Amino acid sequence: MQPNTTPSSARERRTLWTPDRLWSALRSDDKNRVAVELGCGASNVYERVRRFRASTPGGSGFRHVMDRDIHVLMASMLDGVRHEVLAAVAFVSSPPPPVFDHLVAAASRGVEVRLLFRSENLAGDLVRSLRQSGVSFRTLADLHAKFLITDTTAMNGSANFTQASADRASEVATFFSHPDHVYDLRVIFFKYWARARPF
Repeated sequence: MQPNTTPSSARERRTLWTPDRLWSALRSDDKNRVAVELGCGASNVYERVRRFRASTPGGSGFRHVMDRDIHVLMASMLDGVRHEVLAAVAFVSSPPPPVFDHLVAAASRGVEVRLLFRSENLAGDLVRSLRQSGVSFRTLADLHAKFLITDTTAMNGSANFTQASADRASEVATFFSHPDHVYDLRVIFFKYWARARPF
């Protein structure tokens, strides 16, 4: 019988690193247990977590931003995302502001993008653009929240996806990337997502 000369990494079952699995690995204190559960090596888990965190711009502290700079930083978040975008936004203008193009581009790159809107904001051109780019979206009639999560970074504030918000409105938002705080906001998003209606 021939000895198995295949490298151990090639013998391991190929792990599908979904956003949920990445978050589970990131938040776990026992990376070896995660590796056993997923059927991969611990070094794979550490590397995936490192790369997941690498998409986070800046440190883990809170950064308060105002006015047009909010849209600039949201665009930067969307340009650097690798795995997941979750956005809840009450109001969207037609046409939407430039940051919306960055969101659609992320979906076109294969990033999993989920959006929550108020139903009265969805016009024909916007719906077609979202569907063509592969964005998943739902509506929530009473939605007033405005937040964005890209991998392990989040923004929570007053900014909408509107031209007024991007150009002239007085807005404020907090950007942060501490895993516990981002994860808490991610949990809130999925509570809204479960209540929302597919369009």
